[in-house]
Amino acid sequence: MTSLFPAFAASAARHSTVTAICDGRRNVGYADLHLLGRQAGRALIALGIEKGDRVAIWAVNHADWVIAGLGIQAAGAVLVLIGTRLKGAEAAAIINRSGCKAIFMDPAVAGYDFVDALHNEPLPELTTRVVFANGSGSRGDLIGWNEFMGGGDHVPEAELDARIASVSSDDLADIIFTSGTTGQPKGVPMSHRQSLIACEQQCLHISRFEVGETFAVLFPFAHNAGYRAGWLAGLLYGTRLLPIRNYDAGSILDTIERERVAILPMVPSLFQALLDHPSLPHRDLSNLRYAATGAATIPVQLITRMGSDLGAKQVATGYGLTEAAGSVSNTVPGDSDEVVALTTGRALPNLEVKIVDREHRNVPAGEPGEIAVRGPQVLRGYFGDAKATETAFTSDRFLLTGDVGLLTPQGNLRITDRIKDMYLCGGFNCYPAEIESVLRDYIAVADVAVVGVPDPRLGEVGRAFIVRKAEFEVCEVDVIDWLKPRIANYKVPRSVSFVDALPLNASGKVDKVSLRGRN
Repeated sequence: MTSLFPAFAASAARHSTVTAICDGRRNVGYADLHLLGRQAGRALIALGIEKGDRVAIWAVNHADWVIAGLGIQAAGAVLVLIGTRLKGAEAAAIINRSGCKAIFMDPAVAGYDFVDALHNEPLPELTTRVVFANGSGSRGDLIGWNEFMGGGDHVPEAELDARIASVSSDDLADIIFTSGTTGQPKGVPMSHRQSLIACEQQCLHISRFEVGETFAVLFPFAHNAGYRAGWLAGLLYGTRLLPIRNYDAGSILDTIERERVAILPMVPSLFQALLDHPSLPHRDLSNLRYAATGAATIPVQLITRMGSDLGAKQVATGYGLTEAAGSVSNTVPGDSDEVVALTTGRALPNLEVKIVDREHRNVPAGEPGEIAVRGPQVLRGYFGDAKATETAFTSDRFLLTGDVGLLTPQGNLRITDRIKDMYLCGGFNCYPAEIESVLRDYIAVADVAVVGVPDPRLGEVGRAFIVRKAEFEVCEVDVIDWLKPRIANYKVPRSVSFVDALPLNASGKVDKVSLRGRN
């Protein structure tokens, strides 16, 4: 098996006359995208990036993000993905934990300046900062995008070819950091082989991509659904990528209609927003072939309307996690609306899924337990975290997902709960321990617990239960305003309740079940 960049180069050769990406500013064909990816690889070599060096990208979805990502793969470096909703301290923690030598970043998004956010953060190993903008900004340590790309002119093509050839399928390709239940993000490393296997499963068994059809990518490129199941898979199988950054329902409908979108993966709340939009009956969405979503539970009516009102020819749901390179199970054509809504389908052909009890013994079909998964695209171990790796697997090397589910008699996986405290806010994983660790730095907080509570629009949102220090008279607004600049907005609890003490269970741990039941 080859590595990622040669796999893309082969796809570019097969689809040389097809448009590869259209980001609203320009259309880039496969042949040109291949050349631009090579130029970015040469530019990284010119900057001293060696095989195996970590290089981060902190930016919204656009064509230059993809070019930089391809360049990192061509140079044999390791792509480190940073979500744009993270704040400076959170991004800096990822950069330092992965030992990044370089970073690509947008100058600012929605009023948040990425460059300034990192300016005062201690980043001892970071030597290069490239900004996706013309010019180099206000400081001398920044390199503008055009300046960066031009820097590769002096690197011979043969030197890049030698670098590409030196990368094996078992070399590390990328790292995505997931927030951990201990409050410390964990790095999930994947080899080139694992990423290619995951893309193959996505293309052949889930989305079933067709050459030239338009694939709308709304999930962030820094998220597995926007990366491995998004632009990377799409490019390896000849689709026309359409990055979307505006989540307004009317704008999304405009784009689906204008661009003749065929593939549309989104979170349930966005599909609901499209279905509720008053202009929907007047839209021509006849090219929509595949609409995919996912959550623990989805109303059957939503799945039905995605087919009847949006006109999607196939509606699917699935379950996955970053540690399995994205997808674990998925529904298939012919599944009923009830199966699509109430289960996450069957395990992918190359994965084994079982349900285990607390002692990791198999439980009978139909009974709930922890979901465990094994297969070639499942991580081998967390990046630089032997302790987390040690507790992540059963003795027979099944990954313990931390999610509770059951297998139906038909083999469909149904998610019923989460062993971890994690909850999903608008499709983003939120880990209470991480949020709690930040809140404990607030001068007025004596103790805190965060839980997920139902929300009609986002699925779940955070609620913080806080024990105040006696000498402070802070209110809900004070807490939320203090927290907003420190963590990503989807992690910020939407409500705060002040309590005299946190309830404890028999083992002396905070009883979050009782907290979730409070109004």
